[in-house]
Amino acid sequence: MRRLPEDILAGLEPLSPLLGEAVSLDTSRPRALLPVELAARLMEGDAGEEKARAFAQGLGEVVRALAEDFPENIFWDLDFLACRMWNAGGPEAVLGFARRVVTLCRGFGNKSQLRFRYAHDFLYGYDWARWVVRQPEKRAAIGPFDLAFFDYLEGRLQTLVELIADDDGKYGKLQGQEFRNPFTFCREPREEAHLHQVLAQADFIPVKAWRFDGDCRWDLPFTDLRTEAARRLGLAREATS
Repeated sequence: MRRLPEDILAGLEPLSPLLGEAVSLDTSRPRALLPVELAARLMEGDAGEEKARAFAQGLGEVVRALAEDFPENIFWDLDFLACRMWNAGGPEAVLGFARRVVTLCRGFGNKSQLRFRYAHDFLYGYDWARWVVRQPEKRAAIGPFDLAFFDYLEGRLQTLVELIADDDGKYGKLQGQEFRNPFTFCREPREEAHLHQVLAQADFIPVKAWRFDGDCRWDLPFTDLRTEAARRLGLAREATS
């Protein structure tokens, strides 16, 4: 079997520092897999050079967008996201998948009107589980990184931009460089890390993003479970716009 050119993997090595300490929610490993490690595992045994190059390019675009638009992101389990990208189809489908993710990062991240601080709700499936549970009969077969869910997120982005323009009570205009937090619990970095580590230990994470299969679940009240865990940890706060 023909080996893939070494430069495909080598080109991903400069991305590693963008993940900082590469913290994982998987307590069984010391850190999240780095982009070069993800690529090596996913492309193992595959001699399709064109697709491999497209994947490396797409993964690079996604990691850079996540790091640029969510520079304070804490947890970096990209296994499931990378696997879904690899399995999106041929080279053009892989690149198209990556560009959809980049568009979402640009729309929701710290340079946008929304200014969310972390990508955790996207990567670990809280946004997806909340969406599926509203209409499970129509949405249960749609995964957190399926294009149909990306369609929803892009529509949701437009809706939120319109709410901000109207200075909505929940999604209003922000002051200065503050981050948006419409939740009823504190999401400062220390509190965010502790809360989600507690949730991971309790197996209350909708998508195990540290696994290539994601082990995706929507049929628990994950939003309520997270809110209740935050309350128990003393992180409750008044909802803000």
